[in-house]
Amino acid sequence: MKKRLIIIASIFALAALPSCLKDQRDYFEEPSSARMNNFLEEIRTTLTGEANGWALDYYPGSAFAGTTFTLEFAPQKVTARHESDPEESATSTYRLTTDDGAVLSFDTYNTILHQYATPSSRLYQAKGGDFEFEIRKFDREAKEITLVGKRSRNICTLRPLAKKPVEYLNGIKAMDKSLTIAAAAAEITGGAVEVYLDSGTRKMTIGRKGADDSETVTVRYILTENTLRFATPFTFQGVTFDELVYDEAAQILVGSDVTFVKFFPEGYISYEDYLGDYTLYYSGGDRHVPIKLVQDEAGRTFKMEGLSTYFQPVLGYNGGRGRLTWDKQTIGGSGSLEYILAPWDTGAGYLTWMDDVGMIGYVDDNSVPDFIIRFKDNGVWESYSVSGWLLWTLSDGSSAGGLSSWSMASGSYQLAGPIYIQKKP
Repeated sequence: MKKRLIIIASIFALAALPSCLKDQRDYFEEPSSARMNNFLEEIRTTLTGEANGWALDYYPGSAFAGTTFTLEFAPQKVTARHESDPEESATSTYRLTTDDGAVLSFDTYNTILHQYATPSSRLYQAKGGDFEFEIRKFDREAKEITLVGKRSRNICTLRPLAKKPVEYLNGIKAMDKSLTIAAAAAEITGGAVEVYLDSGTRKMTIGRKGADDSETVTVRYILTENTLRFATPFTFQGVTFDELVYDEAAQILVGSDVTFVKFFPEGYISYEDYLGDYTLYYSGGDRHVPIKLVQDEAGRTFKMEGLSTYFQPVLGYNGGRGRLTWDKQTIGGSGSLEYILAPWDTGAGYLTWMDDVGMIGYVDDNSVPDFIIRFKDNGVWESYSVSGWLLWTLSDGSSAGGLSSWSMASGSYQLAGPIYIQKKP
């Protein structure tokens, strides 16, 4: 209490002092507004001064892969390209302005630049992308500009290009095609370490050999022409990583102090081998229904046909582990209602609509053509365990009750577990 009284007294004492700020000279030769304008003009000159333009290391929402755009700046226009189709370009306007700091805004619609920030019927919140960025840092020596998405708060980076945009993006496409490492191992400080690459989401998981998933670290990356470049540098067991160089001939990933050698994890199954017909068992195996896994986004997601006549669940593919993932997802809507497939703890009787909660599919024996995949809780939902699914409705993010007008193979809006599927040979 005494300390608190002293602090309060000090505040009143300071408040009673006459202000002398108006009599002091500014520490800077220019007012802050002039300094900001000068900084923005320096950024503009830098952006327009690169003959080949810039690579934008771009990170949308966490469920979507990091990716690369190229940007060519004129005084008021920007021409964008994307790694998915290097030959296609789109031109729009941009602004350098202030909003509690310097901001780079792509302020008119650009079919390429806005693709991750434009909602659709399936993705009503788009892909978690941005078109307005705070300019967080300008490294004048390296000519790198660090941006932070105003909505997502994801860090993105502008880097000057040493070659033409189309050539650079074609190099990334070639790298994406040649990168066949799903898992790799190395010896570093503290012992054996394994990394798992999920090419669909461009996430790398790193952990000591034999570690549980809860003990690993997952980081996001984008591809350059020959490297995996991480969103931000990170340190694991005393080794700092900012990128890994890919050696296709040797099938290794090389960092500054470590070399990872390719291997296949136990139970690994490729994306293509998951495609096909299955039998889905539920209620502990007492009931079953024929289903089919068909391609959705190649190498990244599947659609499950046959579970319901009202919707098709989307299953993810973890390319690093060679596993299926089955998470909470939006499956439709009506008016203000959002329809979801909700994770359900059948034992405790609770459900959730938190993102990323769901199941992982573990393969019993990948050496047989009629392999079995058992779905188990993914560990995200603390204190509870996902063992089934419910069709549910949300209104403004809050529960609005079961979606009883829709049904699944069970004949109701409930699908009780344990759940497993067996491939038909």
